[in-house]
Amino acid sequence: MVIDTSGSVSDTELGSALLEVAAMVRVLGGRRDLVSVLSCDAAATVVDSMCRAEGIPLVGGGGTDLRTGFAKALRASPRPDVIVILTDGQTPWPDAPPPCRTVVGLFPRGTRWDEDDPDYVPDTPPEWARVVHIG
Repeated sequence: MVIDTSGSVSDTELGSALLEVAAMVRVLGGRRDLVSVLSCDAAATVVDSMCRAEGIPLVGGGGTDLRTGFAKALRASPRPDVIVILTDGQTPWPDAPPPCRTVVGLFPRGTRWDEDDPDYVPDTPPEWARVVHIG
């Protein structure tokens, strides 16, 4: 799971992301060893061990480039079967699909974005990703 920790993601959305991590662990029968979590703004940081979702340190706060999260997740051993991205969507996306299933959980947004450019609209997630709206 890659959690967007860029400056445009609120503390409330980060809390929602942690709830999603906990839900994923429950779906997997409590097998925390099957879930890895990366914090990612413009760089990806691996969370070494996951005792509880509430204890996951989420670092970031800068710009956003979740392609670094994809790349770091795909370098893991073993390689993931699924990459789950939890984001507000304000990121560039990889040009090609990763060699595994991808789910993008989008935090709810209205029509306004926190950008200096009033005409800014982020790219939509790629067609090869399954998109789920969080909230």
